[in-house]
Amino acid sequence: LAMLMGPTGFVAVLAGWITTEVGRQPYTVYGHLMTIESIAPVEAPAVAASLIAFIFVYFALFGAGTYYILKMMNKLPGDVAPLPETPTRTAGTTQLAAKRPDALPAE
Repeated sequence: LAMLMGPTGFVAVLAGWITTEVGRQPYTVYGHLMTIESIAPVEAPAVAASLIAFIFVYFALFGAGTYYILKMMNKLPGDVAPLPETPTRTAGTTQLAAKRPDALPAE
């Protein structure tokens, strides 16, 4: 289920953008605002530069995240040494035993 939720952030961004753009249209359609007035006064080169910057940033973040995840996947859980003087706890150890290590059975 968690893996299926991965692209939901991207879907949320797209849904917000679509909602914003579609929300402008009723005013334009019903004559309250002419179409020419609802267009942002931004030149094409500025839009292209913004799009290129977004693409670059998204690919850099995606690449860094993918690299990090793949690096973590190649590391086995046993590769990390325990911290010195840290009690080792197993599943099922009660909180009382964690607070009183002398109550644990000898290994």
